Amino acid sequence: MRIRGVLVPVVTPFKADLSPDRQRFIRHCQWLVSQDCGLAAFGTTSEANSLSAEERKTLLDALVGAGIDPSRMMPGTGCCSITETVDLTAHAIQHGCGGVLMLPPFYYKNISEDGLFRYFSEVVQRVGDTRLK
Repeated sequence: MRIRGVLVPVVTPFKADLSPDRQRFIRHCQWLVSQDCGLAAFGTTSEANSLSAEERKTLLDALVGAGIDPSRMMPGTGCCSITETVDLTAHAIQHGCGGVLMLPPFYYKNISEDGLFRYFSEVVQRVGDTRLK
């Protein structure tokens, strides 16, 4: 199933101790879905680089656990580490997310088109799930 319509960049609320506020995050995402929006969580608006891979997985688990249809989600899975990118991508695909938002290897300058293709191909091969195309 393809995601259709509006895909909203989701804001991640934080508590005073700078940990993600899971309950507010869930309520916000439930409201967005009730407005017929898809969810693009863990991108720049979601402060993805301020979250550990484990925090992202925990928040995605919480959304699915709260009854949000994973096919309405396209979480960001890009990290500087290809290992973490593969782990987050596999986690999203295992949940049945409608897709993922993967970053190119952004830390290095002047990556060739062939290098970009090889990077994304490597992630797809390591995940090893036909739902990831």
